[in-house]
Amino acid sequence: MADTIIAGISPGGLKETYEVKILVCYLLSALDAPLSRENIAEICTGSGITDYFTLSTALGELLASGQLGEEDGCCVLTPLGRETAENLKQALPSSLRDNIVRMGMELLSRLRKENEVSAKILPDGKGFRVACSVHEGDLDFLTMTFYAPDREQAEIIAQNFPKKSTEIYRGLIHLLTD
Repeated sequence: MADTIIAGISPGGLKETYEVKILVCYLLSALDAPLSRENIAEICTGSGITDYFTLSTALGELLASGQLGEEDGCCVLTPLGRETAENLKQALPSSLRDNIVRMGMELLSRLRKENEVSAKILPDGKGFRVACSVHEGDLDFLTMTFYAPDREQAEIIAQNFPKKSTEIYRGLIHLLTD
């Protein structure tokens, strides 16, 4: 008998709420970091592991049963949820477990980078200043301000700085220490 095809779920994906509940607990346990519902949805639905409706049902049930809690708008694993992940992780294929953890780590890495690099456009009477910085917590690695004569150029600088920040930082360090 052929598997039922459900829109948004790749072959081998999870169709049952109980499977998705185990997956979410496993994901949060393996990453050991809180994630917003949107982050969890991005990981689980973006790759076709499950569909949005099954995931939403699973998250609601995990919160209601006390396996997940919420802190600052993020889902956190409770001790009961951690126990669920540990005891039931073998119910999920190892390839799926590996895939979900890899995607979660990629998401955390991207979010960390987005939080470490900023570019703000500030009006300046004669044009705009674009204040760019690379930081980690309270430690500023690089802070630069660029002048742009119009908003369009300011927006280009603000959009490109996060993409090129590592290259800019390395290049400046090389120039200044050579």
